[in-house]
Amino acid sequence: MEKKLFDRKNTSMLHGIAILMMVYHHLFITGNTWCIEKGISVFDLVNFLNIGKAQTAQMTVAWFCKICVAVFAFTSGYGMFIQLDKKDDGTYPTMYRYCLKRLWSFYKKFILCFLFFTIYEIIIGNPYEFDFSPLSYILNLLGLRSSYNATWWYISVYYCMILVSPLIYSFLKGRIPKKIVIAVVVLGVLGVAAILGYAAVINDLIHYLKIFSNLLQSALSVFLVIFAEGMLCARFDLLEKFASKLNLITALLLLLITFLARALLIRFPGDSIFDVLVIIPFVVSVSRILAGSKYLKEGLAFIGKYSAGMWYCHSYFYAYLFFTAVMRSDISFLVYLQVCLYSFVSAFLFDRIEGLLDRLFGTLRKKHA
Repeated sequence: MEKKLFDRKNTSMLHGIAILMMVYHHLFITGNTWCIEKGISVFDLVNFLNIGKAQTAQMTVAWFCKICVAVFAFTSGYGMFIQLDKKDDGTYPTMYRYCLKRLWSFYKKFILCFLFFTIYEIIIGNPYEFDFSPLSYILNLLGLRSSYNATWWYISVYYCMILVSPLIYSFLKGRIPKKIVIAVVVLGVLGVAAILGYAAVINDLIHYLKIFSNLLQSALSVFLVIFAEGMLCARFDLLEKFASKLNLITALLLLLITFLARALLIRFPGDSIFDVLVIIPFVVSVSRILAGSKYLKEGLAFIGKYSAGMWYCHSYFYAYLFFTAVMRSDISFLVYLQVCLYSFVSAFLFDRIEGLLDRLFGTLRKKHA
């Protein structure tokens, strides 16, 4: 039997790519201005290659790297469908038990990083004057607010994606009656029409249209759709079918087209709405290109194992606490490597601590069983 291209190792590889892109995006979203005062970069030699609204070639690459979030959302949806399908017994309690288990696995990695960095900040004197009141601290601790670290905004979005996944799964499996689906859609359309009609009557239509536009383009809406795309592709095995049509040359061409399309379409650095269109070709082309590169794929998959920890930690090495440990250079790639290295080492250490705690609590449970 032929081995599937889109297996767990491929997902880890994609996570490795995504976290490396995330670091690059955050570091160079405004070019090389973070690295040194003059902001000189080797990229300046090819600034004529800047695309779309990005001002430099380096910013073009950094803005494109924002697709990393879509990669995480898509692969989460893809993997979630497969796992729910394995555990499917036709009941929601079973699916939601798995969802809660999945959320705990995700959350316990976050809580270690959160406690370490926030307690360190409190000990050294709260250098950023964060609101460490009990309510604010608890909301940040739960991942429901990201006022202590702006890069943690995705946590609450991830919660929503996982909790809604059983409903998407049931819909894709045809278990939700079409009448209910049609009724919900019709009620939604009528509700929107009623609101817009009222807005037209009171001459405030533009304001309400902007509200709906902002809702449709919000992070939650965009990444829920991308998450659902991942589940849809898993349901009908679309990625394997798509990838089977590509060879190395066509995959490279598809990746180039994806890069150019996204670079031209995005309106600002954090713009993600067009990832709904480009995430599938990006994932398929990258997976096909790297399918034959055993050692590169293994290396990226190894990094991908620690991608969550790197996400939680990396901003502390360029924005918050330990940025002085990063040696600045007009060769921005050296700065990038330092942040990646420090983030990886931190994530690796937190992973080992998590493992020790798991074994400790496991032993304690056995003793009290």
